[in-house]
Amino acid sequence: MALTGGSGQLGRAIIRQLAGREDVSLLALNRSETAQPEADNVRRVITNLKDTGKIDSLLQEFQPTVFIHAAATGMQHPRPDFSTLADVNVRLPVQLAEAAGRVKDCSFLHVSSGLAYQDQGRPLREDDPLETAHLYGASKALAEKELKTFALGSKLHLIIVRPFSFTGEGDVGTRLFPSLLQHATAGVPFEMSTGDQVRDHSSVDDIAAGIVAAASLTSKTEPAAIYNLGRGDTRTLRELVEFVIEELQIKVEGRFGTRPLGADEPMFLVPDLRHVQATLDWKARENIAHAVWRLARSSYPALNLKEPARQV
Repeated sequence: MALTGGSGQLGRAIIRQLAGREDVSLLALNRSETAQPEADNVRRVITNLKDTGKIDSLLQEFQPTVFIHAAATGMQHPRPDFSTLADVNVRLPVQLAEAAGRVKDCSFLHVSSGLAYQDQGRPLREDDPLETAHLYGASKALAEKELKTFALGSKLHLIIVRPFSFTGEGDVGTRLFPSLLQHATAGVPFEMSTGDQVRDHSSVDDIAAGIVAAASLTSKTEPAAIYNLGRGDTRTLRELVEFVIEELQIKVEGRFGTRPLGADEPMFLVPDLRHVQATLDWKARENIAHAVWRLARSSYPALNLKEPARQV
């Protein structure tokens, strides 16, 4: 296998899933150095992903059977402009898919996003329309369109996974649960929207396991195999945050309704998982509160939090 994004949260989780496996050799194409445990079956190379000649040379030497593209930008605030999103999230994956297409019998697995969907007010199926005002989601939807067109013309076997929200070790910056833990560490109230929006959240390790399961399928009968990845949790964001605070006994005041909801935020973002569970025999298992607890233990050690049950 080959992998991009190995220095990011999701990429590191994918490497954890694969490290030490005797049946897998992994070429991790990173854009920067990152501190990670060494593994005999993982080769890390620092390279510019836009350097077509270098990428071609590495892939021809390594001969992966699947290329997992997990690198992306745009989920931190302030978000980059759409030109940057299009460059990194659309043009780059198409360029890398072209490189994968030059390797014999190599599939291309693209990590998209549940944010690419048009809000339907119900759990989202893989055949639902992709149309959103969310700029990151829109860049992912556009990438899927371009990749499908290329795959059909080139006979490249394409796999698309659409993870919904996730957290756990390596979650950083302005995202929901790092922000919650930062406020708890500082001893200040955690202000957010009313929390009426419905959001599915999973452990990053569960999402990584789903990606590895999709990458490991040997069947190439479909021109483009598409899978939602998530828990299917239909709690509101407020219910979810209050659950995590209570499970971990976090000493922080949650102030709901003190911040406006983003104009481009969907109100119902939950996957329908029937297809992925029937096809991959995979499901998310970790209690989301436990994933947040592991994040706190690794990145916010000053917080003395109660360890919740690993699974619910």
